[in-house]
Formats: sequence, structure tokens, C-alpha cells
Amino acid sequence: MRFGFKSLLQAFAFTRRSRTIHVLRLAIIISPAASISGFARADQIPLPPDAAAIIEREKMSPIPAEGGWYVQTWLSPDIITGSALPARYSGRAHPAGTAIEVVETTRGFSALHRLPTDEIWHFYGGTPIEFLLLFPDGSIKRPTLDSAHPTLTAPGGVWQGSRPQGDGPDWSFAGTTMAPGFIPDDFAIGNRRNLERLYPAARNEINLLTRTTR
Repeated sequence: MRFGFKSLLQAFAFTRRSRTIHVLRLAIIISPAASISGFARADQIPLPPDAAAIIEREKMSPIPAEGGWYVQTWLSPDIITGSALPARYSGRAHPAGTAIEVVETTRGFSALHRLPTDEIWHFYGGTPIEFLLLFPDGSIKRPTLDSAHPTLTAPGGVWQGSRPQGDGPDWSFAGTTMAPGFIPDDFAIGNRRNLERLYPAARNEINLLTRTTR
């Protein structure tokens, strides 16, 4: 379903503004949970009990392609028109802001992906989260999100991936905020082979933080 909303938005682009906003909001709310293509059914993988409790309490769903579990906690009612946004947004309208809660596990990690907007992460509990940030200029950063460093910004245009620290059945609970807010067309999943070629110094981490090779 997620791939059909682009055409829906285009079809309604010349209708009344209220109708366009309605379709945009529908895409944001429904699309992330509507398909788990490319994601190995994380809701069927045995979970650490504490992580399972949070997922059930917060009524989280698997995140398509990227991995992990999420629930949207805020969707701004204000819409920014595409013409008012920088060129990297390709003329697409966006909500003024969005926020989600996220649970990651060792197997339900956040695969390397890229967004046009800075994503601000907030640490809530569990194991510290190790990030891999791959910048367009070839530089690499490996920050950690934890109780001592409870906020972290993954810049727009940078490949970002993350997983709980350690090799055991670990889990992490966090949240993210974006402004302008997320829409499905913003999301690009990382290709393992391409990223390993561009960032050979991070080959091992890229292998851990990708699910797709093509």
C-alpha cells in the first residue's frame, strides 16, 4: 500500500487544499504499518520480555523495511506546502512535525536509511543505542544514545542505522522528532553493496545494519 500513496497525492494535488491535506495525513498515518515488505516479520521473532511489554503497552507496529517497532505519538495538524520547503523535498507537502516512539532489538535493528530532514532521537530506557552515520563527504561517525547522552541528531541527507549495544538479546526504547514531519516518500533504504563500496572502513557495521543487498 505505501507505494500507492504517491500517485494518490499527485492525483489530488490540484484539488481543494483541505482535500490534499486529508490525503497527505492518510498516507502518513496508514502507510508505515500497511506493509512489511523487506522486513523479516519482526513481530514473529521472540522478544525480550521488557521490550514485548512496551510494544504491547504502546500498541506499536513493525516498521517496514527499516526494522524495529514504532507508534506515532504526534502528527501536527499544520501542513507546509511543497513550494515553501527546500528543493530536497521535491515539491511535496509535509506536516509541520511528527514524533514517534521506537523499540529496537538486536535483530529488530534500525537498518541504514536516509531522510531529507534532521531526525532528533531521545533515549527513554533499556540498552544504549549505537549509531552509524555515513556522511556524503565520506566521513563516518559512531555516536551512542544513552542516559548520559539522551539526545542525538541524525542529520538529513546522512545514512543512519542503529542497534542496541551488545550481542545478547538486548533492547532499547527511544523516540524521534522531525520538523518538517515524516512522509513515506522521504524514506530511502540503504543498499549493502553500494554502501560498502562508498564506506569501506565501515564494512562490518554496514553488514550488521542492512537487510538488502540490491
